[in-house]
Amino acid sequence: MTAPPVVPESWILCPDIMQRLDFPALFGNEYPVELELGAGDGSFLAQWAAAVPDHNFVGVERLLGRLRKLDRKARRAGLRNLRCLRVEGSYVLEWMVPQGSLAGLHVYFPDPWPKRRHWKRRLIQRRFAELAAAALVSGGHVFLRTDHEGYFEAIQEAFAGMPEFRAVPVPQSLLAVTTDFERDFNAQGIPTRHATYERR
Repeated sequence: MTAPPVVPESWILCPDIMQRLDFPALFGNEYPVELELGAGDGSFLAQWAAAVPDHNFVGVERLLGRLRKLDRKARRAGLRNLRCLRVEGSYVLEWMVPQGSLAGLHVYFPDPWPKRRHWKRRLIQRRFAELAAAALVSGGHVFLRTDHEGYFEAIQEAFAGMPEFRAVPVPQSLLAVTTDFERDFNAQGIPTRHATYERR
């Protein structure tokens, strides 16, 4: 049995974006992998990675300042099961994640682009659901949260009628892990809308 890797100076990855990610090589083990698109400052992912040490996690964020915050949290907590990746989320899902490689896909509070003329910019659309189906293992899950009612309806429509997925309840253990952003909105009386889909 090999010794666990030493926590390096930084978990921020600089991979070849023209290649699929090799998760066993990145983590040095064959644990299930979960990925968060738009990880922000890591207030969710650092907590969840600590709570589920027998899974590996990748936080994807395009803003370097936010990614550095997640990196610092991971190193302070000694999280050997978390890596950070600075790439556009939609690109990662389509071109860098191997098919059938993810146990979980998390997207929390993506930009709702509320104006109708901007809806085409929304991350979660039918194409996203198709890419998620290709990326997930059988029994894997897509976990989604938003505070925007209209976007929540659009999310449900994106997954509606897809035979690859079935809607399931959000695990209670996951509901207990919230983001700073989410707590602020909930304190203002704005509810979180949850959707979870299981890959058949």
